[in-house]
Amino acid sequence: MDRNLIFVGVFLVLGIVAVSGCTSNQTSGNTVTIQNMAFNPSTLNVKVGTTVTWINKDSVTHDVVSDTGLFNSGNLTNGMSYNYTFNQTGSFPYHCAIHPSMTGTIVVSTNAPSSTGSSNSTSGGSGIGY
Repeated sequence: MDRNLIFVGVFLVLGIVAVSGCTSNQTSGNTVTIQNMAFNPSTLNVKVGTTVTWINKDSVTHDVVSDTGLFNSGNLTNGMSYNYTFNQTGSFPYHCAIHPSMTGTIVVSTNAPSSTGSSNSTSGGSGIGY
């Protein structure tokens, strides 16, 4: 009987690991991490209509500001995120107004994104704490 419980436990753990791995990969292609005073990836390629999420994993406050005024996240403290949906094609450079050396670009196209991906948006977003 102990052998059966161990067997069931191992399969349960493997199932949880498999499901959690699949879930985390679904959003990673549209996410920019703010960490170590940088946007990662610095250039993200996305398809029109994609919502991009920036997540601040740094210990200091940052913001995400479009170079053309298209979007502005406001201050994002550690653990907060900002979403923006890119509905037009183009190249959308942005920066951290608090730390101007931090820059990035979202590239939006009608085709599927490449592995390094980029994204553009024309709709608003909001900061969300995690």
